[in-house]
Amino acid sequence: MSTVLGKIGAVVTGRRVHGMHIARARRADWIPAAIVLVVMLTAGSRLIVISVQQHAVEARASAETVVGRYGRAIESRLQDLVTDARHPASAQLRWGRKTFRLAADGTVINSEDSDATIVQAVLKEWASADSRSGGAAMAGYLGPIRYGSEWLVAVRVPVVDTNAQGVPQQAGWSIAYQALDGLLSSAGLSNLARDGYDFEFSQRDPTSSRSRVLWSSSAARRLAEPITRPIRLPADLPQSLRGAELTIAARPQAGWYPAGTLTADVVLLVVATWLLTVGANDVIRDSHRLRAALAAGKRRLQVVNRRLTKEIEQRQNLQKSFDHARYHDAFTGLPNRGYFVVQLERALHELRTRQRYRIAIVLIDIDRFRLINDTLGHTAGDEVMVQAARRFGLASAGFEGVLARWGGDQFALLLFDVHSSDTAISVAKLLRASLRSPFKLRKHHVSIAARVGVTCVEVGSQRAEDVLRQADIALSMAKSHDDTPVVAYDSTMSGDVLGLVSLEADLHVALERDELLLLFQPIVELRDGHIIGVEALLRWRHPVEGILTPDRFLALAEEAGFTVPITRWTIERACRVVSEWRRRLPPETDFCISINLSAAALRDPTLVDHVATVLKETSTPARALKFELTESGLISNIGAAKEILERLHEMGIQLMLDDFGTGYSSLTHLQLFPFDYVKIDRPLANRSGSQRADHQVMSAMVRMVSSLGLKTIGEVVETEAGA
Repeated sequence: MSTVLGKIGAVVTGRRVHGMHIARARRADWIPAAIVLVVMLTAGSRLIVISVQQHAVEARASAETVVGRYGRAIESRLQDLVTDARHPASAQLRWGRKTFRLAADGTVINSEDSDATIVQAVLKEWASADSRSGGAAMAGYLGPIRYGSEWLVAVRVPVVDTNAQGVPQQAGWSIAYQALDGLLSSAGLSNLARDGYDFEFSQRDPTSSRSRVLWSSSAARRLAEPITRPIRLPADLPQSLRGAELTIAARPQAGWYPAGTLTADVVLLVVATWLLTVGANDVIRDSHRLRAALAAGKRRLQVVNRRLTKEIEQRQNLQKSFDHARYHDAFTGLPNRGYFVVQLERALHELRTRQRYRIAIVLIDIDRFRLINDTLGHTAGDEVMVQAARRFGLASAGFEGVLARWGGDQFALLLFDVHSSDTAISVAKLLRASLRSPFKLRKHHVSIAARVGVTCVEVGSQRAEDVLRQADIALSMAKSHDDTPVVAYDSTMSGDVLGLVSLEADLHVALERDELLLLFQPIVELRDGHIIGVEALLRWRHPVEGILTPDRFLALAEEAGFTVPITRWTIERACRVVSEWRRRLPPETDFCISINLSAAALRDPTLVDHVATVLKETSTPARALKFELTESGLISNIGAAKEILERLHEMGIQLMLDDFGTGYSSLTHLQLFPFDYVKIDRPLANRSGSQRADHQVMSAMVRMVSSLGLKTIGEVVETEAGA
């Protein structure tokens, strides 16, 4: 029996101890919640007090401004009353102002427009005021004085006439008066109520600090803690009655401390504190339950984890490698286009669900990337992309977003929660600025620039391809304008792009419709003034746009692959023209035609054969044909260009280096390629000759070219001095 009782006691004791531990744990759970409660109440109360005080300071400052404005308006009306008294004949009596004159013997004159009873009342008050001041009448201000149910204010100024001896003497008084209601109404005092203020106009005794309210927006109560301002009388008009200081006072109708706002802040604080306290308590309880569940789960899974750890690690490593290879660029290590599009679609979904409010897409195109690949090799191009990716990563590290390798020479940046389009443009300029320092590529230092297109998205209903098309349109506009390397998308740009697409579509049929034409610019020998040749200038007679110059369509032609057909048409048409002209000229006349060759034309492997065929068909001698090339077109592929030019030169065709004096102007190119002529660019050739230094530079260039056995052509020489 005693053994059973002992077991029962042990069980009861154990339950008591367990219950005490549970109670302590529950009390401990409420400690963080209590801390949250105290912190929230303390911080929130402090913020509310600061907010209320700040509101009161701002309200009082606004009230002082308003009271000052209306006080000056009342003072201006008092000054008008003085002016009417001084000049009653020319006075413009408005708002109920009246004037009359008092002769030296006390006779009232010129009072037809005044009420006789009011005149007598005013004179009685003036007499009383004069007696209190010692009996001497003087100019001054009187009022407000009570007359029936209204208050009056009056001013008195002396009237001075000249006697027979020419001595000025006082001939009486000129008095002007007005009802106080009319004076205050003319000052716009009633507008204070519409501005949200209670106001009162009172007369205060400076000795006793007691005042009487003359006019107010609320007759039921006096204003508490108002902003007051004394009304100053005109400087040349002393006050006649002691204790007649006028004061205007105002106070916001909502009070200095708006109860509604204060109540809302307190309610918000209480609700937020309650929610955070309950939430903190729930989080703590959930964390306890979660830890207990995790501990139980860990114990159950320990055996299984030991067997599967190696297999899981292998599968995870394989999956990571697969995902990285699928969504990342092999050279830069950045996410690729596929990963970027997935993140963009996710961001658009978050816009639709209001999880984000604005995103931005930035497309960056590296300038001269193709030139680096052609001149320094693809390895150098890959190194440029790696270094550019590293710089872009550092520049965008402070922003939440995704930086990706978009294409061969393009990067893309997706920015989350952009404040405005100006922020996105600032980020784009920051990325472009990171490329300023030269890139080190083995033994070379290369300067790189970029063009950037930006678009901001606020509506998640747009599709990813539409957003990317907008960014691409902005990038295209940036690439087409040298002075704006960073362009933000605008809805009007779509029309410009559609115009380019339409122009490209028309270019497809321009050759078929015979819309291309050649204009000819003469080449003149300066020694005798004879025309020795012409330069063929390509134009497009567009059916809608009119005559288009090459800068409007040659870039489109190169992108669409039409450069070679257009070049062939130009060569064929020019050869037919020069052949026809040579038949009309004397046989001994040496006449030639010059044609521009682009870099794309030099990449045509059948160019030499085509030229030979055209010369044969048109019976044009090779010496009558000249080809002009720019240095930028040559350096894109020096090896192929040198081979083609040497074959053309062997046929007897003369070659000309165009735009010498600008760009690279490398003397190496004059020796590397078989040139016969050098054309000096227009900014150097078309000088007035008045500047001696410029003329000497031109002369030096001519001598230098002549020393190499080449001939010189100046482009667009328009003046005799320039020649």
